[in-house]
Formats: sequence, structure tokens, C-alpha cells
Amino acid sequence: MSATLLEYGELLESVKGSNIGGCEICDFTTVQTDSRFVREKSLFVPLIGTHQDGHAYIPQALDNGASVVFVSNSERQRNQNVYIDLQSRYPHTLFVAVDDTLRALQDAAEAYAAKKCRDMIRVSITGSSGKTTTKEMLVSVCKAHFGDDMVAYTKGNFNSETGLPLAVFTVRGDEKICVLEMGMNRKDEIGEISKVFKSQYGIITNIGSAHIGILGSRENIAREKRRSFDYIPADGAVFVSEDDDFADFCTENVRGKIVRYGKISTQKNYGVRFLESLGLRGSRFCINDVIVSLPLPGDYNYMNALAVVSCAKELGIPDEAIKIGLESMGAIPGRMESVIIRLENGKSVTIIQDCYNANCESMSKAIEFCGSLENPSRKIFVLADMKELGSESEAAHKSVGEKIAANLPDYVYLAGQEMKSAFLVLNQNKNVFYYDDTGDAVFERVAAHINSYAQDGDVILLKGSHSMGLENLVPHLEGRKS
Repeated sequence: MSATLLEYGELLESVKGSNIGGCEICDFTTVQTDSRFVREKSLFVPLIGTHQDGHAYIPQALDNGASVVFVSNSERQRNQNVYIDLQSRYPHTLFVAVDDTLRALQDAAEAYAAKKCRDMIRVSITGSSGKTTTKEMLVSVCKAHFGDDMVAYTKGNFNSETGLPLAVFTVRGDEKICVLEMGMNRKDEIGEISKVFKSQYGIITNIGSAHIGILGSRENIAREKRRSFDYIPADGAVFVSEDDDFADFCTENVRGKIVRYGKISTQKNYGVRFLESLGLRGSRFCINDVIVSLPLPGDYNYMNALAVVSCAKELGIPDEAIKIGLESMGAIPGRMESVIIRLENGKSVTIIQDCYNANCESMSKAIEFCGSLENPSRKIFVLADMKELGSESEAAHKSVGEKIAANLPDYVYLAGQEMKSAFLVLNQNKNVFYYDDTGDAVFERVAAHINSYAQDGDVILLKGSHSMGLENLVPHLEGRKS
């Protein structure tokens, strides 16, 4: 039996492609869109982006061992002699011409999912914030129940128009469950990747303002997110927060069971009851008689856990397995990751690092959580711009300033041109400092100032969009940068 991910006929039919060379052998065991990662028996898909055209890297992919290569029809027509030459030099490589290489990647992944995922439980997770944490929680719970090798899931940030299809191709087919995260950077993206995966169960963590600069309104964001429910069958289920004002909108015309999760609904439906906050150490709650210590801090992580508990209960996972899975959760890098570091001045402080992404909701939650901490010597906020907010940016950053004022940190450092709106709300406070950019020069100044007064037990929150690079402040604080 061939180990190829798709047979010759399956591949050509799924992508509506044509063989433009002499080879009719289809044998690929990995799929790559980056020629640097191509190895023997790889399908290479050259994607056309804003700044680069992946077709330029086809020779490198062939040199690295690609056994199948997609070529767009338009590219082939423009450079016909180039491909005639490549076909003669690589006679054992299958060249497939397609109308659109991205669509072909998605269509091939859809065919593979239909073949390999049809007998397993399929769960999708999306939302403006919290989707990665929720996915990691659910994966941990599923591993506790089904076993480590029986759970396929999104690794890293493979949740986009290209990432999700690549994640699908990593599924072996003998797993019990597949949990995939769905991200979005443009209109119709969720719909396209939902068609690839066709989940049976779907979670929407929330509808916030992430990407509002691209989509224009929260309603448009909700319209996109709810497309993750498009293929939920009648015997499946969807999960939405009881507190989300778009919950009804997102569940319109859903064929499966509609489950609301939250502090009221999840207690009523599944016997979940909050016990206490443990601050930076997380929280404690019970599922019926089983007490769970969730190691991830913040009320919002408790809400993510409620989504996971609700889904797990619908999947028939017992309370003890849910407990084991949630209690074994570790910090997710860049997402409210709490670590103790030693500053250059010798003092030990806690860094709460949330630098992977930022929008108004996640920024507010991080500020509220740090504001609620009772034990730190001082609370120090270092906050940077929230990106992709478009015309909403000024108002969103102003609201950050108001949120900061309400939570009374001891020192505040704001960085980035958009954060000036927050600074103008707070500029009467002598312990608020503003920089119009980030980078080593700014980080050096901030680190030197923090080291001049910081004491053991202080808490420093780092929060901003990934492009602002706030994680690079840490080595400056430790004195590891000259």
C-alpha cells in the first residue's frame, strides 16, 4: 500500500489540475509552502503573496527533493520555457498545473481530511482572543482521556488559510480526535478553512475587536467567525459564551446542539462551580465533586476552561480526565506567561509576558487581572500598540488609558504611536512615561528606569501586539543587553 498522502487521481481531481509533465507517479508524504523545509517526497505549493511569489523557489524545492509541485496556469503561460526545462531536468517529479495554488492547497487538504478524518471527532476553535489557550486546554484534556498519540491538533500558529490545510496534512488518520484552531486575517478566510476541515463540534471563545481594521465592525467579525459553524452536523454541537452579545447571532441556523457556557450556564448544565482565585497561580473550581486547580491565571482563562469543560462533557470525557488535563497545563509562551526573573539590580520580580497579540478586550483583561493582584510590592505596566484596529484605534487606545487609570498601577510605560491616545488620558500622572516607538534604544531607557527603583516582589506586565516586540525588553531588564 502506498504511503502517499493522496493518490494520483485523488490529487488531480481534488485540485482540478492537469499533469504538465511526463511523470504520473504521485508519491508525497509531506506538504510544504516554504522551499527551505522541502525534503524528499514533499509536495511543494508555491504561494503568491504581496511581496513574494513562491514560484521563484520551485528550483530550490526541486533540488531539495520535491516529488510533486503545483504551478499556477498563469505562471506557466508566462514562463513556459522555464517549466519545459524543469520537467526535462526532473523527469520523476509530478508537475500539476492549477488555477490558483492557494485554493489548490485547500482543496487537496479537503480531500485528505475527507479520507483521513472522517472517522474521528473533529473540533474547531476560533474567537477574537483566547482561541490558542482554549485549544491547548482541550488538547490536554483529550490527551488525558484518549492518550497522547490519539489526539491530532494545531501545532504553533498553523490556523490560517495556509496553516490549517498544512495542519490537516499532518493527521495520520488513526487518531480518535482532531482539534484545529481557526484564525482570520481577511474576509471569507474562516469559511474557506471550515470547508477544508468540516468540524463536528465548534467553539467560539468571543467576538472582540481583533482585525476590526480589516473587517470594519464587530458584526462583520461575528459574521466571519460564525462560519466556523457552517458544517456542524445535526448530531454535533457548538459552544458560545453566555456573556457574548453576539452569541445569538453566531448560532443562527446552526444544525447541531447549541451550548452556552459561562459561570451560570456551565454550573447549571455540568455542575461546575467556581471556588477561589489563586492570583498568579490560577484558580480553583469543582466539576461536581472533582476539584480542579487551573494553573493559568485570570478570570478570562477560567472562562476558557468553562468552554473546554462544556465541550469535553458533550464528548463524554469524564470529570477526572478533565481535571488531569487542565491541571497539567503549562504556560503558553507569549500569552500571560508568568516567570520570575532577576533584574540587573539584583531584585527578583515577576514578569507577566503577553506579547503574542493584543486587542482592546485582551488588553483590558490583562490590565484588570494585574490590577486585581493583592500581593505585589509594585505593579508596573509596559504596554505597546494594538494593531489592525483601523479607524477604531484612537478610541480603543483611549479606553486603554481609562482602564489603566481605574486599576492604579505604580508605574506605566506606553510605547508606540497609537499609545499616545492612552498617554493623553494619563499624562497628568508623573509616573506615566511615553515613547513613540519600541526598539533597543527605548528598551534600554525603560529597563534602566525600572532597575533604578524595582524591589523584590514587583510585578511587571508586558502587553502589546507581536510586531511591537515587547518580549525583547526582558534581556535589557536582566542586564543581558549592552
